Amino acid sequence: MFSLKRILSVVKKEIKELLRDRISLITVFAVPLSMMLVFGYGLKLEIKHVPLGVLDFSKSYLSREVVSKLTSNGEYFYVKHYFSSERELDRALTFGDVRGALVFPFNFEKEFKKGHAAFQLLVDGTFPYRAEVIKNYVNAIVSLENLKIAKRRGVELPVSVEPRYWFNESLNQDYVVAVGTLAVVLAIAPAVFSALLIVKEKESGSIYNVYVSSIGKFEYLTGKLLSGFIVSIFNLAVLLSILLFLFQVPLKGSLLLLVFSSLMFTAVSTAFGLLLSVFFSSQAAAFIGTVILTVVPSILYTGYLTPISSMGREALIVSHLIPTFYYMRLLKNIYFKAAPFSYLVPDLLTLLAFFTLLFGLNYLLFKKRER
Repeated sequence: MFSLKRILSVVKKEIKELLRDRISLITVFAVPLSMMLVFGYGLKLEIKHVPLGVLDFSKSYLSREVVSKLTSNGEYFYVKHYFSSERELDRALTFGDVRGALVFPFNFEKEFKKGHAAFQLLVDGTFPYRAEVIKNYVNAIVSLENLKIAKRRGVELPVSVEPRYWFNESLNQDYVVAVGTLAVVLAIAPAVFSALLIVKEKESGSIYNVYVSSIGKFEYLTGKLLSGFIVSIFNLAVLLSILLFLFQVPLKGSLLLLVFSSLMFTAVSTAFGLLLSVFFSSQAAAFIGTVILTVVPSILYTGYLTPISSMGREALIVSHLIPTFYYMRLLKNIYFKAAPFSYLVPDLLTLLAFFTLLFGLNYLLFKKRER
């Protein structure tokens, strides 16, 4: 017969054991905190303060003006070296002294007066993403100057673009990384903690007390699940506080919806860890297996670093099999788009389905002699 008292006894036992074990206590609460801070502060996807070299054969007013326009902002580019020969430039690029270089030909200004002039941009391509961003930055600045020159000459362009960014108006990449980091940490931390809840009793042999006791499978698993969930709620509160007050990511949507969806995802992550605890027979295997099965998918297949739409078909299919993908989408819709509840329902129902499936598998796979 179902007993709430037996469930709570399992919860009390796990909380007491955690509080008595200082190493586990520090690990459970310090690791998620450190991950949030390290990823939030350390993972920078924006390309800024790129050191440039200049090889100016023209030595004209126009070439100096182009360099000035590219570096005037001070945020994206700065001139680190002026070179006098191609050999010096090649050496600087080879040793990484500069990441890009501007090469102006001898007749640069003369060709400009005739109507068209070109200069060369050399970019270190060992990091393709950075190289592409540098090229786009330079093209954007040069295109803007071309528009200004055309207007001064009285040339009206038939089509112009007036971009306006929605949701993340300042294009602050740090905001996106910080919000995504919350999803990654919540996918890892609760799963790792709950993955050790049953397997540690298998290693110590105390699981046999459970096998012969009066507690039912459902009661035992529910107690373990609640233990991991309660501990993870504390971590969730700390992580959300860091996001709101330390990283100061502006929340445009409902705080209630944010907390509700985060609690639901925490329950899914806890149930997944518990499933691995049922499956593995040693703490080392459970820990390593959980880390591999949570870290890699959560970073690569959820839109954390790159948009899912830019991946191949196989990656797109895999991403939809990962709960973190749906929580990541919920976070961005709530945080940046202030999406209404009706828009979030499909992803919330998907998380509920994941939880039901995972807990059902726990119940089916956990073997115990019922009385």
